[in-house]
Amino acid sequence: MNSTFHVCALLMAVLVFSIPFGTFAQQGSVQAAEAIANAKADANKDVNKPLWFGAGCLLSGSAFLLKPYGYFALPIGSIGGYLYQPAPLPSRLIGKSPEYIAAYTSTYKSKRGEIQANSTAAGCLSGCLIIVLATGSIGVGLGTAAATQ
Repeated sequence: MNSTFHVCALLMAVLVFSIPFGTFAQQGSVQAAEAIANAKADANKDVNKPLWFGAGCLLSGSAFLLKPYGYFALPIGSIGGYLYQPAPLPSRLIGKSPEYIAAYTSTYKSKRGEIQANSTAAGCLSGCLIIVLATGSIGVGLGTAAATQ
């Protein structure tokens, strides 16, 4: 009888003291998921996409103007757009837990770099397409003008 009491008391003690740890673990994962969602939304909002698209267009122009090394500007520009990852505003992190701050900061930087690199690459491709179409149209126009003379 006495041993049954001790087993029940031990079981109750284990259950009572293990529940808070499970609750804290669940709360941490919820905070991390919230931090990731907030960081992605803030990074998407903070990136100046037209600026990075325009930078990509300028890089594509430099590829044609700065021969023979201008072609290196395209991959260097896209990589530079990814590597430039400014830190999030500190006001967004005030009063948050260290786990939230770590998850938010890493997600914010990587998502912002990804958006900037994608915008720069889209600008590079668009700029190259515009230049190719413009020079092709000029060539076709010169060819037809020469043929009619």
